[in-house]
Amino acid sequence: MKTLENYIDEFKEKLKIESDYQLSKEIKVTRQQISKIRNGATSIGREKCIRIAAGLKIDPLEIIATVEATKEKNPELRAIWIKLAKEKSTGSHTKVRV
Repeated sequence: MKTLENYIDEFKEKLKIESDYQLSKEIKVTRQQISKIRNGATSIGREKCIRIAAGLKIDPLEIIATVEATKEKNPELRAIWIKLAKEKSTGSHTKVRV
């Protein structure tokens, strides 16, 4: 499963951005937030996930599921988010049973 850092790096590369400062302006977060994302100390909201997904031309749920899997404490729910993120990244369809 990709990480949020992988997605922001792909976004940075796709836009031919050279610095995290420029990246932060595109995503509409602070430069410090980019650094915290890279260090695993923070995440981003759904709006930012959608912005990145639009730039990468992928389903926003792929990034949202990745972010939610990282934050989720409940092992069962975390497994569902991980499965969804993996399936979205491969283009599969998911049936979630709760």
